[in-house]
Amino acid sequence: MIFYYSGTGNSLWVAQVIGKYQNERLIDISLELKKNKQEYVYELEKKEKIGFVFPTYSWAPPKIVEDFIKKIKFNGYKQNYLFSVYTCGTDSGCMSKYLDNMFKDKKMEIYYTEFIQMPENFITMFDLDSTLLRNKKLEQAQKKIVKINEQIADGHLHVFDKEKYSIKDYFKTYIIKHLFYFFFMGTTKFKADDKCNSCGLCEKVCPYNNIKMYEGKPMWSQHCTKCMACICRCPQEAIQYGKRTKNKGRYYNPLLKDDK
Repeated sequence: MIFYYSGTGNSLWVAQVIGKYQNERLIDISLELKKNKQEYVYELEKKEKIGFVFPTYSWAPPKIVEDFIKKIKFNGYKQNYLFSVYTCGTDSGCMSKYLDNMFKDKKMEIYYTEFIQMPENFITMFDLDSTLLRNKKLEQAQKKIVKINEQIADGHLHVFDKEKYSIKDYFKTYIIKHLFYFFFMGTTKFKADDKCNSCGLCEKVCPYNNIKMYEGKPMWSQHCTKCMACICRCPQEAIQYGKRTKNKGRYYNPLLKDDK
């Protein structure tokens, strides 16, 4: 089984490609969390692989993914092959070591991690990649995921003890992560402009049920994860974040075959 979380489709595409190649079922983390359970229990078949696919937020797993992993339990777990593939815009800090420690806390061993660089989507802070750079990243991603699938199928191991990280890597993953969640999770700058046609898609795609329609317009609460789903998937490009997103394009992964 492959658990995935995705806002603008990059990690969804990765999960779909890996799931098809490995013949593994996909489970949407955001939909699971909306069930609001204290514990999420899954039955494992013998030698069934367990995968986690998600984007990198400030060189660390999104809080929504960490919250979910803390609540999961696997019946029939016998050192099943556990892997993670995560997407990022630049580098990944020391994400692999972070995941290794996180699963050790659950008495589980993660055997393989790898990242795939994808086009920039965090438009509340950065500009989108140029068309040329976006297409280059997507082309490289398609090549890399072929190798990743082959390694997962072969039971490839990631030797974490030999992984070397700089002080800068640790600072990114363990310090900037907390600053990101402290300073950049606010929602007061989100608004829908006059192009909004009250379709309600933003409410539907929000992983935290953080958006509610009021008198035909979306209203944001404070439980935001900055996944960019609402702003980038709005068909009218009507959602803005202060002045930062005006006249900017929007991004949703163009490689997706079956959007969910």
